[in-house]
Amino acid sequence: MTKSFLILIITLSLTLSGCATTYNPATEQKEFIFVTTPMEVSIGNSVASQIAREFNISKNIEQKDRLKKIGETIAAVSDRKDLKYKFEVLEDKSLNAFTTPGGYIYVHSGLIEEATDDELACVVGHEVGHVAARHIAKKLQAQLGYDILMNIAASRSGVSELRKAASVTFNLVMLGYSRKDEMLGDRLGAKYAYKAGYDPYAMITFLKKLQKKDGKELGFVFLRSHPYASQRIKMLEQQIPGIVERAGAKGRP
Repeated sequence: MTKSFLILIITLSLTLSGCATTYNPATEQKEFIFVTTPMEVSIGNSVASQIAREFNISKNIEQKDRLKKIGETIAAVSDRKDLKYKFEVLEDKSLNAFTTPGGYIYVHSGLIEEATDDELACVVGHEVGHVAARHIAKKLQAQLGYDILMNIAASRSGVSELRKAASVTFNLVMLGYSRKDEMLGDRLGAKYAYKAGYDPYAMITFLKKLQKKDGKELGFVFLRSHPYASQRIKMLEQQIPGIVERAGAKGRP
């Protein structure tokens, strides 16, 4: 082991150990997360390349501009600002949206066509909430473990380990989130939408739209949440007033 490699290992170890007591304002908890932001961005860039190969990236300028405008407004009021969010439209008629590491937010064209601006803001807020709560980072470190992620950060090339991490991450994204994570995503989505000047109750109207759709119209992520959409609606109806009160003033008039 070279001296420089040893120094890198020690530095990374100190960095990761420091993450054990990091307070996350999105979850309002101290969390043990050893996936650093640079590591997350590197994995996210690799996943983005895979998505570009396997999905049809939309060329609809109007939809792309609409998503970017709303997305950047939401990102500006989010609890996580240590990375640059990137918003992309995928050409697909199903109602779906998902996020990958590094701040990549993907929304299907079918959802953009169906949603009002307020609903789209809530959906984007929901996905940004997953990023802020670091849901994928937590799943990734649970799946890969300390050693593999450490190799990604410390190896001279990192190509093979990075590809493995990207592949695992892609599969984790396809599997969706736990019910608890989705509930938090809903609350954060409503919070960010309100702070950005949009109607937080549009999260409820969008979930009600999902209830009326059949499986073919729903994307793989939202399809998994469909059976308990009524529970999410009930939770939001109870909690949005408190979310609004704690969030403070609106942004957009």
